[in-house]
Amino acid sequence: MDTIGKLQKELENFIGGINSAGLGNPDPQNIEKLDKMSAAAAALGMNQGKKLIDNLSTVLKSVQAGSAKEESAAVRLTALEFYLKNTAGGATEDL
Repeated sequence: MDTIGKLQKELENFIGGINSAGLGNPDPQNIEKLDKMSAAAAALGMNQGKKLIDNLSTVLKSVQAGSAKEESAAVRLTALEFYLKNTAGGATEDL
């Protein structure tokens, strides 16, 4: 599996885990993982993926602080899932 495929798999696993745990009380370690995956996406030229990861990270921090609702995180999580499904196979161009 190539580097892009590994990152995509890591993001898929992350999404599965966060869906199981719920979006109402995000774990700071998960947010830290997202920030690391954002840097990896940038290094791979996955510009749209980086943007979506950053958006999710930002809103999860806001949910954690109590200034955003869980629904906002769900919208961003869905957008990231859509991106991953449409970039399967290593296509990283912006959608």
